[in-house]
Amino acid sequence: MEQTRRSLYFAAGYLYFGGVGFLLVPAVMLDILFAEGIYSHVTLRMMGALMLSLGMLVSGVIEKGAEAFYVKVLQAEIPALICLAYVYWDSLDRMWLIALVVTLAGWFYSFGAFVLERRRSVS
Repeated sequence: MEQTRRSLYFAAGYLYFGGVGFLLVPAVMLDILFAEGIYSHVTLRMMGALMLSLGMLVSGVIEKGAEAFYVKVLQAEIPALICLAYVYWDSLDRMWLIALVVTLAGWFYSFGAFVLERRRSVS
């Protein structure tokens, strides 16, 4: 499950980057993500804190090589992906589209690595 473990670095990376960014410099993050809406800095900082916390959890799974949690990490991302898709559909703000695409890319990378490694271990 080494490839799956490595694929989680992608999720940890964007969670850390986004978390620290929204926590410390939310206005800059809005510019980086081409945001078109008006968002409260308090809400963005809270989102940053939550992203940073999730990044720490994913890093813990990576660090411990906790293979039992790989499926749960993939499952936990599904509601987030659905919410990101809905928020984009509702607001049509490019920031949410970018967040959705990045998260979806990471999910497909992790899911693909997991399925390939499962097939190899069964064969």
